[in-house]
Amino acid sequence: MYKTLTFLFISTQIFAQTFKQKIVDEWVKDNISLYDGSPILKDDIRNMQLRYTFMPNDSFQVTINGKTGRGTYQVKNDTLYFGKNITFKIERLDDIKLIIRAVNLDSTSLSKALRLSFIPARFHNLGFSPQTFRTKGQDTIFVSKFNYLEPLFMDADRSASQFISENFFFPEYKAGDFYARFIITRQGEIKGIDILESTHSNYNKYLIKAIKSTAGKWRPATWEGKPVNSEVKMSFDMGWSEKMERKSGGDEAKKDTIDSNESNYYLMQANINVEAKRYSLAIKDLAKSIALDPLNIDAYYARAAVYALTKDVQKMCVDLLQLKNMQQAKGTELWNKFCQDKKKTPSQN
Repeated sequence: MYKTLTFLFISTQIFAQTFKQKIVDEWVKDNISLYDGSPILKDDIRNMQLRYTFMPNDSFQVTINGKTGRGTYQVKNDTLYFGKNITFKIERLDDIKLIIRAVNLDSTSLSKALRLSFIPARFHNLGFSPQTFRTKGQDTIFVSKFNYLEPLFMDADRSASQFISENFFFPEYKAGDFYARFIITRQGEIKGIDILESTHSNYNKYLIKAIKSTAGKWRPATWEGKPVNSEVKMSFDMGWSEKMERKSGGDEAKKDTIDSNESNYYLMQANINVEAKRYSLAIKDLAKSIALDPLNIDAYYARAAVYALTKDVQKMCVDLLQLKNMQQAKGTELWNKFCQDKKKTPSQN
């Protein structure tokens, strides 16, 4: 018995050490889905930039949509811990793939939890050939390419463009459009700032000053494991697109755009009404939530649950069918269980 327990303990330790050794690498997101494998419907989440670099000293670097931060991690058995509150189960970890999914979630969090799949950066970069040019001083400059070759802006809360926009002195009552370029050297310094396009040239100096304010926050781009000089081009839309849209009569089109924040507000109101057993009000709130964001799967689940509580099976099946059509695993399971055998599934009004 003692020998068996000792063997299991040693095997577990070796297993954990193997995971720890294999995870030390730079990983680039290649797929993202919901906890149960259902597809992500929101483009901004599905197409998000996500890159992790795990170091041997239990620290990691993460870049999310141009925002780069650092933290600590731990690998215990087949579990990956980020700090104290974020935990992922390692489903796969080898030389070509890392797949992790959230764990320790309550039932209200499952629909928002993610399964993340990564490949090593060296595989992600296969087939990519960087563009370069030489300066008058014969320095080689690499042209930045999003998610392939780019300097890192070390700020976990803001991307470089957000940081510069916040520090750009430009009156709120005006609308402008600017396009700038600059070089981040292999030492992480900013050089060669140039305003390529501007609707208000008298404000160019303030944009240059804002770009200079990022000094000390850059890490150079790397290529083939070495830091390189890289050219960055960046646009700054200071209300210009909105102004042009108003001029072209874009207000009507704007009414049809998805408003996720307002949709989630009505979803929250519906949850409050459900707790108070005000089911008719909850259904009205959920109808507004879905109208504002037809891809808000939480609103469909919530309305199906309210219809179940009020014993309106036909309408419940309409929402479950909608979730099934959106390839949501839990919605499909529920539709198969409660609705599939019915002679007629109603269409939504």
